[in-house]
Amino acid sequence: MLPAMKAVRILLRVLLVVLLVPLLAYAGLALAVGRDGVWETLFGPGDRRPVAFETLIPPDRPNHHLVCPPDLCREAAGESPVFPVAVEAQVAAWKRLLEREGARRLAGRDGQNDMAKIDVPQIDAEVRTPWLRFPDLVTIRPIALGPDRSTVALYSRSLYGHSDLGTNAARLRAWLGAMEAELGRVATAAAEGG
Repeated sequence: MLPAMKAVRILLRVLLVVLLVPLLAYAGLALAVGRDGVWETLFGPGDRRPVAFETLIPPDRPNHHLVCPPDLCREAAGESPVFPVAVEAQVAAWKRLLEREGARRLAGRDGQNDMAKIDVPQIDAEVRTPWLRFPDLVTIRPIALGPDRSTVALYSRSLYGHSDLGTNAARLRAWLGAMEAELGRVATAAAEGG
């Protein structure tokens, strides 16, 4: 056998082991603790503290995305839209969206957010990536602007790792697009009396 072919075979075997061992370890751990328990078992619970948008300083890592009204947050990556509906309609729409997305609302985190020392309702939910089930946290604070107008503050962040490859930003863009469409239909139906 040629030395070059022998070196290629050795390299392929090493590559196979390097890829196969972590995959088998993940699969074994997933069988033992469930797919959603793997990362917490390996790295602990992560930073799950409630968010106070007024004082939030996003981390230097690129694994988060923050969208806020202009006067609420520092260092937001985007500005929140204004919805043509009352805040109650917006809250109901967010709860429907979270259910459609398979997000798990965190128990005891809707409503008053005592740990963050804020006196406004917000929704905290955990969302999982499809394949490896990495957990991301999303905080949603609907904000009333008047009887038939509202906006929202959103913060989506990964619990583990340095980069999320744009997952949190893409999630919030998609969710805001879905909310604008749904709440636009709600406002139109209300204006037409239906």
